[in-house]
Amino acid sequence: MATGERTKESLNGAKGATPRATWPFGGDHVMQATAQMQPKHRDAVRWLFFHCIENGLSIDEAAKAIRYDKTTVYRVCRGDYGAGLGKVVAAVLSYKNTCDRRTGIPEGSFVETNTARKIWKVCDAAVAYKTIAFIFGDSQVGKTTALQEYARRNNHGQTKYIRMAASSGTQLMMKLLAEACAFSPKGCFENLRKRVLGALDENTLVIVDELHLAFFTYHSKARLSCLEVLRELHDRTGCAMVLCGTNVGRDEIDRGPQKEYLEQLRRRGVFRLQLPKYATQGDLNAIAKSFGLPPAEGEAADLVKQIIRANGLKAYTSYLQAAGRIASNTRRKLAWKHFIQAHDVIAKLSDSKGGN
Repeated sequence: MATGERTKESLNGAKGATPRATWPFGGDHVMQATAQMQPKHRDAVRWLFFHCIENGLSIDEAAKAIRYDKTTVYRVCRGDYGAGLGKVVAAVLSYKNTCDRRTGIPEGSFVETNTARKIWKVCDAAVAYKTIAFIFGDSQVGKTTALQEYARRNNHGQTKYIRMAASSGTQLMMKLLAEACAFSPKGCFENLRKRVLGALDENTLVIVDELHLAFFTYHSKARLSCLEVLRELHDRTGCAMVLCGTNVGRDEIDRGPQKEYLEQLRRRGVFRLQLPKYATQGDLNAIAKSFGLPPAEGEAADLVKQIIRANGLKAYTSYLQAAGRIASNTRRKLAWKHFIQAHDVIAKLSDSKGGN
């Protein structure tokens, strides 16, 4: 097959290929190819590539979106486009503005709480100072949803979010990082590490959620290895990093049996946010407001407190959603009495002593 034919095939993808397969390079290649561009051009090109990968758009669809041919998109992402790059970037930014106008958060799907804003400030600080930051707190206080929303709002090819897998070792963790960097997770650990290193730089932020799961592995060395690999990625690339987990992870790092080995990582954590044990009243009121409710009082307030202390925010929002369905079915405006009714219904369903 001639070179020209191979290039044409690589741009078009094999017959029946997925949209991802039409992009003949990975996120690490795009990051490296754009590293020497001026910031405005670099950020725009990276945004286009990662936006398309994350939304399942082929290279042909990307070309149509910015009104250029696919060869131009290919050359721009590979860093091979010379004069006229500014015009292509202008087209990319115009498309981005359109996407930003179209992409809204569905009402009720995310509520900007005070806790979320604190978490975002820590993320911003990590980026600004190119350092590691820690976020710790009990389960179900809003850590993950806030971090995922931050990644969504700041995803210009710069923010990489991964959730540590249960019983995770370095191999699985590196596969998760590879996927976040938009290239295939297949391959040996050393090759994946090399490519991840190439996909990160001082302009990127890596968010690792559920960090405490690194300590829930049967192999004691794996617990240490995962965190040391993360430190290496930060040290060698200069990327910002936010490590988030429960207080179990905090205690393992600060006082666990491997605390001496983790001292280098701990000292790099210039910023550390410790969240309260339970969701704050302000957060609960903000979530209630998103459902059109005033702050809870009386019996409803007691139930909210009980639910939060027993199960956390997820359960609280689930009760609110159930209350919303009850109100809708009765064609009434949502009120706290519906929340109480929802609690009673769910309590009966959950009663192990209930009859047939």
